Amino acid sequence: MTGKFAGLAVAAAIAGLVAVNVVLYNTPVDTAPIGSAKARDGALAPSSPGSLQIAHLGDYTETFERPLFSPTRRQVVPDPVEPQPVEVASAAVEQPAAQNIAPPVAPSLLGISIHGGSAKALLRIAGAESAFWYGNGETVDGWTLSAIDKNQAVLEREGKITRLSLYPSVQDGQPLGSVGQ
Repeated sequence: MTGKFAGLAVAAAIAGLVAVNVVLYNTPVDTAPIGSAKARDGALAPSSPGSLQIAHLGDYTETFERPLFSPTRRQVVPDPVEPQPVEVASAAVEQPAAQNIAPPVAPSLLGISIHGGSAKALLRIAGAESAFWYGNGETVDGWTLSAIDKNQAVLEREGKITRLSLYPSVQDGQPLGSVGQ
């Protein structure tokens, strides 16, 4: 009789575990973000005595809004920034008062490719929809591409030199469109 009782006990335990697994399998997983220690209004959330208080380490709202292991998580893609045409500054040149000609606008530098010693710059002419790759010595809208390195391209026109930086906000603290020689 004890053998039958032990067999029934084992069968009942297995049936109970199967029932628990079925219930857990059918329960949806909550992937909603959990709140941080800081409430939405900036005040600390109430806590129980003895709980761990973490100092404010920064704004993690994006992290809480996009749970790490959610199947719908996607990479944040920032809006593209449209590069502005760079105007060439030069020393004052005496021109007759009758001529009000605007200074030539240099093309915009959109990219640089250096492969096997050959360098090319992706330039877009002011007002154009598309951009094209140009190498050293080639002419773009009256400008001659005289040098290309990993961060900038140098253009020359009628004795004027302009440097187009690929990363204009970090180029030696110089303002956009600055002229160097």
